[in-house]
Amino acid sequence: MDGCFEHSKPQHQDVPIEEPLSHNPITMGKRLSHICQAFLALSALPALILGGSATGFSSDLLLLAGAGLRQPTDQLVDAFQKETGHTVRVTYAGSGQLMSSILASGQGDLFMPGSLFYIEKLEKMGLINSYKNLVAHTAVIGINIHKGNLVRLFDDLARPGLRLALGDPKAMALGRTAMTILSHSPLKDAILRNVVVYGATVKQLALYVAQGDVDASIIGRADAFQFRDRIQMIPIPPDYFQPETIAIAVLKDSRHLEAASQFRDFMASKQGIAVFEHFGFLPLTAGNGQKGNP
Repeated sequence: MDGCFEHSKPQHQDVPIEEPLSHNPITMGKRLSHICQAFLALSALPALILGGSATGFSSDLLLLAGAGLRQPTDQLVDAFQKETGHTVRVTYAGSGQLMSSILASGQGDLFMPGSLFYIEKLEKMGLINSYKNLVAHTAVIGINIHKGNLVRLFDDLARPGLRLALGDPKAMALGRTAMTILSHSPLKDAILRNVVVYGATVKQLALYVAQGDVDASIIGRADAFQFRDRIQMIPIPPDYFQPETIAIAVLKDSRHLEAASQFRDFMASKQGIAVFEHFGFLPLTAGNGQKGNP
């Protein structure tokens, strides 16, 4: 008797009997080593299958993005998720609305408004970890294709009886931009008298023009480009306007700083910029497309 185990001798000496694992330290060590190796191999499978990070962990990111950036963002989010295994949930709204949400709730990992203005404002409050510039957000006059004879120049926006839509400056980046543009025009008051509706997002403005609900609006070039079969574009005088910069920021309170930074870099990569340009955004180069035809 050895402890609680009893061992009898074999009847035939030419048939070896393996000792119990507890009585063979060498054999036990080898078996445990094999078990550990198998466990580690199985643990790595999810990362290999999902294309995840080196640690094998995936993150659930929340991106707050301007409504006018939906098309390129949706495409890039899909590519990033397939490449990394991370999940990116996106909330689209006016940039002002999104900033208010960040201030009220403290929720979110990334912020991509229609203007760098909002990121810089949060940065002064100590709420930004880092950010990278992406492309130019260029405003144009968008005119319903059937009303092209009414608006040929910027000053034609003051024509009596014209129906205009503008963005709400408190809710969206392009609304604030439109007010800046009008502040440089001597016809500001006459133009404002023609405004029949204020939109909360640039997508609303583009739809108003495309559907003929209004004759014209100051909208983003990318949005006019999307409806180029129904919207004509006229450039805004360069003395009135400098294109806004679209940037993506990692919020300081993000619980997934590494994954959020990875997504920021992905959006700012050559691949990311190319997708934005495909949807009508202009690169951040000298002049930013502010001169000549949009």
